[in-house]
Amino acid sequence: MTDLASTRVLLVDGSQLITEGLRISLHRTHCFRVVGIAHTVADAARCLRGVLVDLVVTDFDVPGAGPLRTVRDTAQYRPNARVVVLSNADSPSWARAALDAGAVAYLLKTSPVAELLPLIAAAVRGAPATIDARVGSLSRLPARMPPPASLGRLSAREFDVLAEMAKGMDNARIAQRLFISNDTVKTHVKAILRKLGARDRAHAVAMVLGESSEAFVAT
Repeated sequence: MTDLASTRVLLVDGSQLITEGLRISLHRTHCFRVVGIAHTVADAARCLRGVLVDLVVTDFDVPGAGPLRTVRDTAQYRPNARVVVLSNADSPSWARAALDAGAVAYLLKTSPVAELLPLIAAAVRGAPATIDARVGSLSRLPARMPPPASLGRLSAREFDVLAEMAKGMDNARIAQRLFISNDTVKTHVKAILRKLGARDRAHAVAMVLGESSEAFVAT
């Protein structure tokens, strides 16, 4: 695909502010045509089934299902469409998981629009799979996360809690950072342990780090 002017775009993000900003930015280039906007995984799936799209620009963890669901739905409903993941998660492992799921680019929302648009255009033109050069430069998250199959079983909020656990945050700090209650954090932690098959928090974090639980506890 090389004719950007005919590129039909679906924007998927839980934030209306993000989707509207992207819509305006893409419109100003006169090179893209936004044909759909979705704020949940279900809305995105409906758009994919009912509207012809050439490009999907989606967040990593859209509300309504586990991370990367919209990437996989695009592969199912619009296999010829290209997917660009636009995320706040500065994690090389999450970027690799996105590409493994079928995305052609993993870009950071913190990047200037003037830099994002050429990267999106390059993805449409068929550029090799791309990870934003800034990924990994700011984050202290571990270099490895659970495999995509495990990630897909977590809800978006459980994914957020797991990321904070991997940073060494206790329940109180996680609650403060995610603006939720301690009891809600405890509920999410229990769900994470069950879905990942982890014995306890240490085991879950050890899985994230790619180590055995015994090695993690011993440190």
